[in-house]
Amino acid sequence: MNPKVYVGIDLINLSRVKKTLSRCEKRFVNRIATSAELEYYRGGSERRFIEGVASLFAVKEAVKKIFLQKNLNPSWKHIQVFHHPSGKPWISLTEEPLKQKFESISLSLSHTAEMVVAVAVGVERLIDNTEA
Repeated sequence: MNPKVYVGIDLINLSRVKKTLSRCEKRFVNRIATSAELEYYRGGSERRFIEGVASLFAVKEAVKKIFLQKNLNPSWKHIQVFHHPSGKPWISLTEEPLKQKFESISLSLSHTAEMVVAVAVGVERLIDNTEA
């Protein structure tokens, strides 16, 4: 039996994120991100921080969409985003049942001057240890 492949995608407008941050930055970022995730984007320009928050949101939303296809809805903070030295994002899942659903989850992230897009591709784990 071949594993199923699940795809999630999210597209977000940077001006929308900027507007949200100007209204309720603390509440918004505290809901979706850990302090360690935000630290990666702090210390730079305002633009870099806005792109960073948009990237975090888009990546997490894309990952949530693959889990929703398996009838799971992880919280924002159960999906943690880290970066390779090259800047490429990768995720860590903090809840064991989530870790058992996919053999791997690959990410792709891209920016334009106005938009951020994230794609998550999850390869199903054929032996799901959570159902035993």
